[in-house]
Amino acid sequence: MPAWALRDVDTHSLNELCSTLELHPLAVRLLLIRGFDDALKVQRFLDPQLAHIRPPGTMADFQKTVDRLLLAIQTGETIGVFGDYDVDGVTSAAVVGEFLEKSSANIFMRVARRDEGYGFDENQAEEMVERGAKVLVLTDCGTSDLAAVKRASELGTDVIALDHHRVVDDEAWPGFALVNPQRPDCDFPFKGLCSAGIAFYLMAGLRSALAEDGKKAADPRLLLDLVALGTVADVAPLKDENRILVAKGLEVLGHTERSGLRELMRLGQVSFGAATSADIGWRLGPRLNAPGRLGDADLALRCLTREGAEGEQAARECDTVNEERKDLQKRILDEAMEQAKANEGHDFVLAAGQGWHPGVVGIVAGRLADAFQRPAAVVALDGETGRASARSVPGVDLVSILEECGDHLIRFGGHAAAAGFSVEEQKLEALREALNRVTGERLGDSDTPALELDGTVALQSIDFDLFNELARLGPYGNGNSEPKLAASGVEVINASVVGQGHLRMVLGQQGKTVASIGFGMGDRVPDAGQRIDVAFVLQRDDYRGPRLQMRLLDWQPEGEGIGS
Repeated sequence: MPAWALRDVDTHSLNELCSTLELHPLAVRLLLIRGFDDALKVQRFLDPQLAHIRPPGTMADFQKTVDRLLLAIQTGETIGVFGDYDVDGVTSAAVVGEFLEKSSANIFMRVARRDEGYGFDENQAEEMVERGAKVLVLTDCGTSDLAAVKRASELGTDVIALDHHRVVDDEAWPGFALVNPQRPDCDFPFKGLCSAGIAFYLMAGLRSALAEDGKKAADPRLLLDLVALGTVADVAPLKDENRILVAKGLEVLGHTERSGLRELMRLGQVSFGAATSADIGWRLGPRLNAPGRLGDADLALRCLTREGAEGEQAARECDTVNEERKDLQKRILDEAMEQAKANEGHDFVLAAGQGWHPGVVGIVAGRLADAFQRPAAVVALDGETGRASARSVPGVDLVSILEECGDHLIRFGGHAAAAGFSVEEQKLEALREALNRVTGERLGDSDTPALELDGTVALQSIDFDLFNELARLGPYGNGNSEPKLAASGVEVINASVVGQGHLRMVLGQQGKTVASIGFGMGDRVPDAGQRIDVAFVLQRDDYRGPRLQMRLLDWQPEGEGIGS
């Protein structure tokens, strides 16, 4: 494990804010680490409101898109909505489709199937036109799908893409409108919106246009549960506009009336009225992603949009498919890990296998990146070619690396933290060498990053008052990570290995005991009575509670962790 490092804060600012704000000093410390150094900024951060999001006037092609959709509603033109097969693609399609349908538009929806390949292709374009789409809205795809967009445009359909993938082509985009904050000519200040967030913005703008035209429109705020699902599941940064949208979306999610989503929450043991971003990331997101990973994402779309028994049945099927996904993932992870260990020391981890399911290689790549603290890609080979998913580590831009290695690739796309590409099997070794060389140049002589901790706490201070105060800094996720804390010199009351190699301990200090769980840490079990330092995230456990427990990040003998 990496060395531990406690983040520094300015002592004067800490004391000043502690005297001004009625907050626990640990919460104030966390706010300072996040860059909130005055009371006004803190109050705004702790009370996220939709009124705080910035208007979309500077978003390229935004008003053009609103005007075109308004015209389609006014004239009764058919609008086709096509979404990618991941949670962001499905939820953004549902946001657009549901709003338009409730606003009396003539629409139909379709989401991608994994077996159709990556992105939006010409066959799909022709299908959507044949089904009557005069306006075609693409969600979470389209930016790099120039041939398909051009084909639909040639057939007389106005193509609108709501996307957030990196623009890597110099060729002019051939459709009607591309709403993507990543466009070089887009002046919207926040670049972290995912497609679900862009869809919400657009539907809010369309609602205003419909109201001005004297027409009844749906309330886009009721779609914020979908926006929260898409944003968190796509690992978009939970800061600025995203944090506000997710905070409000969690409120809607906690009381959602969507039959399928309520059933999915029951199956995932998510508490109604108290849903968190972690619930999306660990319980709901994987279940909604599973159909698209293994086959047809339409199952996830039905779970989110169908009412009554049909939505509930779709939720149960999503849960079943997710169990299949887990089995596939474990087998492929074991095989990929063996390849990665054989090449340990490389700056870019690359694993490939014939017959590996392309729907789970992204998860496996993420596990490899976490294990080796290096960017990783996993290639699902099918004959002479393969499709890969890649995941990065902080500070390493995947797309820029793939751009430099483009001569070895058929195609690629994605974000700084997550990307996909296709490659010929015969070029894998050359690609491995190129990825390793380019990444090594980016990393330089850096060692494994330190485990950066936000603060220290004694066990006596751990209670629900502290937990609830820290929860006000959420929703937590990418860009607004859960507080990583440390406790030093705690006693191991008991320790055991549970499940598939997980470490469970009860820790004590001056009469106070706290339960802990270390996922995948069963290969290191301290002795009862031993004193250790622990790094952890404090979390609520409703399964055995409600109670608080530590989710362990690491443990070291006393004095070798935070005291080292």
